[in-house]
Amino acid sequence: MPLPEREFLLDEAYELADEDLALDFTALGRVGLADPEPSVRLRAIQALWESLDPAAGDLLVTLVETERDLDVRAAAARSLLRFLEAAEYGRLDERTARRMTAALLEAAASSVEGLRAAAVEALGPSGDPRVPAVIEAAYESGQPALRLAAIRAMGYSAREEWAEYIAEQLAADDPEMRFEAALAAGALGSEELVPALGEALSDDDAEVLFAVIEALGDIGGDEGVELLESYRDEAPPGLEDAVEAALEAARGIQFRRFGELP
Repeated sequence: MPLPEREFLLDEAYELADEDLALDFTALGRVGLADPEPSVRLRAIQALWESLDPAAGDLLVTLVETERDLDVRAAAARSLLRFLEAAEYGRLDERTARRMTAALLEAAASSVEGLRAAAVEALGPSGDPRVPAVIEAAYESGQPALRLAAIRAMGYSAREEWAEYIAEQLAADDPEMRFEAALAAGALGSEELVPALGEALSDDDAEVLFAVIEALGDIGGDEGVELLESYRDEAPPGLEDAVEAALEAARGIQFRRFGELP
């Protein structure tokens, strides 16, 4: 099959799977991962964006270990994040998780910034005791891509120790960093972040503000609900629905924390 057709087939598979989660293109994706063309391998990684198929996981970690094309290697590294998340919930065998973690730790020591950033981000959910030092080194590196990757990893980590780092970046000068910090705050779910998120409700960047509102909904708790209720009447035009959705989510979490039905 000619290269354009192989690329088109995987692009279509990705779009169809995104529209209908019942569709499964895992077998096609596995074939694509072994394609001789980097552009096809990249599309295959994208097409497998939700797959936890063990055979696909083996192929992806092999790409992290041996792939020569750096874009493909970085994409494969980033794709291992979902496998490590599954491992933390006992849905991935320990041998595979150890191999993936080892491959990512090696990639995180790379001198290539894009590869290192992808690996740091993917290591976020890992419970390996070596990972926090890798995340902190990326955060302290002074390199924007690595700092963003570190913030994302902190959000995926379920480690309360990162809350103060995320809170600090909610007030960063760079709107992209503030946006990623808001996403990380919601992912981490720590109530320690609610005061900093409350201050961030005055952010003048619409995307950041939307992410902050969603994060408060994701975290919930009495303080989060109070902040959203107070903010509802002063929210900028166009964000009313976002505030209402966040309030609904926050109240649901608040009730569940008291052991009641949402």
